[in-house]
Amino acid sequence: MKRLSVEEAENLAIKFRSENGLSLSEPIATKTLLRKMKVLTIFRPLSEDYFGLSLKSKNGECFMLINSNSTIGRQHFTIAHEFYHLFYDSDPKPHICLAEGGTSPLEKNADLFASTLLLPREGILMGVPSGELF
Repeated sequence: MKRLSVEEAENLAIKFRSENGLSLSEPIATKTLLRKMKVLTIFRPLSEDYFGLSLKSKNGECFMLINSNSTIGRQHFTIAHEFYHLFYDSDPKPHICLAEGGTSPLEKNADLFASTLLLPREGILMGVPSGELF
């Protein structure tokens, strides 16, 4: 699998937001989005080594397990990371998100997608005074 460029990740995040009726600049209510997308999600305490996991059935049903011991911000990032695996991974398999992170292109792509989904360029630029932009 090839590694996504920032531009490709941003385009995927824009596509994801558009397909799900989300603003291109506002924050995402991840728990509401999970319900809207009918992703069965369980929040449970896991060891500090695990952030969560996702899997997708052959008929397209999706599941996530999120570590409720993680900070809220980390939970949002894990959800966004798992969205990549569920909806853009060409061969989605049961996937465990470990605290040690991953160095594979697939894991790097999921991290980049999560970052651009949660912090879209347009939303960041709207918060910067016009005189401060380079």
